[in-house]
Amino acid sequence: MSLTAVHPNVRSLNSSWHSSVASLPAERRAATPFHSREWAAAWQTVRTELVRGRHHLFIQDGPRQHRMSFYQVSNSPLWRAMEGQAGAARPTFEADVLYGPSIYGEYGGLPGATVSVLTETVDRSRALAHDLGTEAVVIANIPPAERTLWREARPPDAEVVLYWAHRAQVGASVDEFIANFPSSRTGREFRRQHRRGNEAGLTLRIAKGADLLPRLGEFTAQARATNERHSPALYGADMLAPLTRVPGAVALLAEYSDGTLAGGFFCFRYGSALYLWTAAIDQTRETDLHTYGWLMYESVRFAAATGASVLDAGRGNYAYKASLGMLPVALTSAVYLTRPNPHLVSRLGALHTGLNQHVLRAWNRA
Repeated sequence: MSLTAVHPNVRSLNSSWHSSVASLPAERRAATPFHSREWAAAWQTVRTELVRGRHHLFIQDGPRQHRMSFYQVSNSPLWRAMEGQAGAARPTFEADVLYGPSIYGEYGGLPGATVSVLTETVDRSRALAHDLGTEAVVIANIPPAERTLWREARPPDAEVVLYWAHRAQVGASVDEFIANFPSSRTGREFRRQHRRGNEAGLTLRIAKGADLLPRLGEFTAQARATNERHSPALYGADMLAPLTRVPGAVALLAEYSDGTLAGGFFCFRYGSALYLWTAAIDQTRETDLHTYGWLMYESVRFAAATGASVLDAGRGNYAYKASLGMLPVALTSAVYLTRPNPHLVSRLGALHTGLNQHVLRAWNRA
């Protein structure tokens, strides 16, 4: 499928829809792993998030090219998890939603795009959402630097900060990283958890890209069990396996002395950052071993060793990450309705408020 719209009043701007990301022209290096062609391609086969349709918008803006993938979703476990954190009394949406891109990508938006490109993106995607019979377009996880531009392009009907990312400068060593903690007590605890893991025999295995595949079944099971402590299971092997092909994909695996998996972080070492995207922890022994804290220490060590200047620790676990003094970054999802619906706008507002209160409570515990 390829439908093209040309806008004579916008200099050299045209756009087209494609049913497969493989049909799009080659792109320059993506701003983050979540904007890469490989990330978009992974969602061609995802089933954990119930994707009913995939549509890829390509925009030519003079010499600049932009792409955003949109997914018609009838059930997103991650969105349901956010509703749970917010204490929502009922589901936000009553029909399918068009997400651009999937909310599973930590960062969204269109880095470097002009307001005219963003306007085209909203107009084309909202028209598609209307034709598909979906309730809304959700432009997911817009970083603060882009939020004003999207508002200028087309004011959304609602905005929801689904979650906050967490970032910190790495420095040249773990010692430099710890030196920036808010208190010496936090630093001592950070080292103690790592020491306890070492004493229990944990060792680090680094699995780059496809090297994770032999451990993927075990990793996925632990990731799902980790999620299910507080929310629906968010991940499946159908999602994680193709993501091993995303540039910079690497798993930091904690192994017991017998070689079995104690847990791990699925990461992306990309550009100047190490992105910790999701965690899998053996719930039967995590309390004794403090595996998560041990992995955080090893992540800092890996980031420093590979020249990363930033550790991006992702979403969730707000109290712990705040205790380390990590910088929280609000990621806003802009919601554009396909038809007026004040009840839906009210539910979106309640979701935003509930999530904000959830985060504030966590920060107050830090």
